[in-house]
Amino acid sequence: MNAPSSAAASARPSASPSDLPSAPAPATGAAHFLEGLTDLGIRCLFANMGTDHVSLIEEMARFRAAGRPLPEVVLCPHENVAVHMAAGYAAVTGQGQGVLVHVDSGTANSSMGAHNLQRARLPALLMAGKAPYTLRGELPGSRDNYVHFIQDPFDIGSLVRPYVKWEYNLPTAVVAREALRRAHSVMHSDPPGPVYMTLPREVLAESPAVPADQHFDALRYGPARLGGVDDARAALIADRLIAAERPVLITSYAGRRAEAVAAIEELAVLCGIRVVDYMPSALGISRRSPCFSGFDPAAVLPGADVGLLVDIDVPW
Repeated sequence: MNAPSSAAASARPSASPSDLPSAPAPATGAAHFLEGLTDLGIRCLFANMGTDHVSLIEEMARFRAAGRPLPEVVLCPHENVAVHMAAGYAAVTGQGQGVLVHVDSGTANSSMGAHNLQRARLPALLMAGKAPYTLRGELPGSRDNYVHFIQDPFDIGSLVRPYVKWEYNLPTAVVAREALRRAHSVMHSDPPGPVYMTLPREVLAESPAVPADQHFDALRYGPARLGGVDDARAALIADRLIAAERPVLITSYAGRRAEAVAAIEELAVLCGIRVVDYMPSALGISRRSPCFSGFDPAAVLPGADVGLLVDIDVPW
């Protein structure tokens, strides 16, 4: 076969750039992060956003346009509102949700809510963007605004550190899924509570090479639960309660589980136990129960001969 002449070759129309198939844009760190949240079953992101969330906002738009699943974004006018909406969700369902706030100011505004989450033993994933650490466009997401120079204090985490179980600064999107799984497991481990993660803007904007088979299943990486007492100790407690003349049970957090409330009521009626619901975060026993003895342990302790403490902070 003869090679085509140069004249014939030049007669062929050349393809314009718009006719050529475009390569798909590489997945950003923000995309991997949203996928990680979805994998965990996070259904809501209670958010007050800023310039640190640009990549997340762009990926949310792409996900919606493509019909891909992602958490529902609930925009909140203030971070205190966002945190307490997550608290309410966790109180009803037992499932921690995401709270997305803006750099240091959003973290500071979240601190009161973080205190209440910790006090009520409610799980939540508090996430704050961080001001970019590159100044001259060295990486995608670099500083391009005046505020990026004033929203980078010495230690953002110190604003909520007294109230969180775990904190982490995401160093690269390569470990986003693993970090999210760890956060999810820690916040749901007994006793549950809030965790805190910071997200540098460059990390969300990067296009990392993430292994396609990266997976962290709940069975292996799930939360840790407190164990019960052994059979011998349970039998000893039962014997002492049955033999007691003035037994007392004090609880603060048992009401977080409906089955615990029913068990306390049944045990109290069986053994004639006075139940004190001290500083409860949830109803520990029905106020109509004949065994309910108010909220102050000091009123019943002087005459008690056996005391049983159930899910409570202070050892009376």
